[in-house]
Amino acid sequence: MVEEAENMLFELGYPGTRVRLHGDLARIECMPGYIEKIIHNPDKEHIISNLKKIGFRYVSLDLEGYRTGSSNPEKRAI
Repeated sequence: MVEEAENMLFELGYPGTRVRLHGDLARIECMPGYIEKIIHNPDKEHIISNLKKIGFRYVSLDLEGYRTGSSNPEKRAI
């Protein structure tokens, strides 16, 4: 699912964008310059519907953008 979603986003002009899997939620991480582009993209609904067709129930855009290793954050002491 993740690979298919990332390939779709790449083909739509968002290279380097990652999709993180959280159960049935797709968390999109992209370069900071792409965040506004995705939000204001007239094809945003196309992106959402394609991700849902792939099998995601929810779609979110990570406002922190792409971060290496964000799927494995270090545990922090409380």
